[in-house]
Amino acid sequence: MAMVVLSVGSAQDLDKILKSHFKAIGQKNLDKITSIQATGYASAMGMEMPFTMNIKRPDKLKIIVEVQGAQMIQAVDGETAWSVNPMMGSSAPVELTGAEADGLKENADMDGQLYEYEKKGHQLELDGSETVNGNDCHVLKLTKKNGNTDYYYLDKESFLIHKIRASTVSNGMPMEVEAFTSNYKEVNGYMMAFSTEQRTGGQIFLNLELEKVEVNVEMDDAMFSMGSGN
Repeated sequence: MAMVVLSVGSAQDLDKILKSHFKAIGQKNLDKITSIQATGYASAMGMEMPFTMNIKRPDKLKIIVEVQGAQMIQAVDGETAWSVNPMMGSSAPVELTGAEADGLKENADMDGQLYEYEKKGHQLELDGSETVNGNDCHVLKLTKKNGNTDYYYLDKESFLIHKIRASTVSNGMPMEVEAFTSNYKEVNGYMMAFSTEQRTGGQIFLNLELEKVEVNVEMDDAMFSMGSGN
């Protein structure tokens, strides 16, 4: 993969934008948070589905979605990504590999991919400006160590993220997803988006709304292990 060479001015601008972003979201406060438990609902295909998300340092994640009396689970135990999807005809846990596992593991990183991106093997550069829902945004291009490219749209005034454009895999099919984040609220000094609208091909396919968020909740590591219930 070719190295990205930034001019001195561009590198300085990028550094300034990142510092403003991490200050705006309260990264120093997020550093002190060891776990997050969030509940809310997902809206898709005319259904509202309650969900619970547990995330714990380092790199542990579990999302449980209630769908028509069954539980869909996506999880990472710190190393292994796995899922349970009764909608696919089985309630047995399945280990995930490839792009699906990579995407879930990225979501298990509480700090996100921009924080200490170099240590994670990524490259970052400024990629111009764009207006997102009436907000002027800096566009940051993140080339990840696996070669995939994501784009982050940061508000030029608040430095909060309004949009992320990323390549992902759903049910084995590659797709490009745009996630529009809004309704930011402060949680223990950390600014968190309580609303996320996901689109593919310009069409909305999923809305996520958080209702309650708690931090530093006691979580046993065993709850993230493959095959564990709720």
